[in-house]
This record gives sequence, structure tokens and C-alpha cells, in this order.
Amino acid sequence: ALPTTGYAHLRRQAAALQAFRPRLDACCHHQSPLPCARHAWTDVLDGFCTDEFGVKTRQFHCCRQQGSA
Repeated sequence: ALPTTGYAHLRRQAAALQAFRPRLDACCHHQSPLPCARHAWTDVLDGFCTDEFGVKTRQFHCCRQQGSA
């Protein structure tokens, strides 16, 4: 467990991974698992980056990437 103060960036990262896991598990039963997983990851990452830009700290480096990067 993380301390109650500070480490908010790690909490956001952990929340993104927790959101991704059930979506990835669902993709395993999908007829096209790879596109499903890619879509799930980009959705979760978009949400993570939205959260990152909602705070005044330095954003995670991947959130400054565009397109397929």
C-alpha cells in the first residue's frame, strides 16, 4: 500500500492498470483478441493521460506522445 499523502502519480498508474486488466481478460474471449486489446489499452491510456493532465504535476512521458507513438 502507498502512503496516504504523495504518490498520486503512482496511484493513477495503478488505477490505469487495474482498469486495463478486466478489459484485457475480456479480449481473450473475443474473436479478434489483438485489436480488442489494442483498443482497450488506448482507451485506458487516454483516460490515464486525461487524469495526468488534470493535475499540475509533470505528466507521464507517454502522455505527450501523439498518434501511434
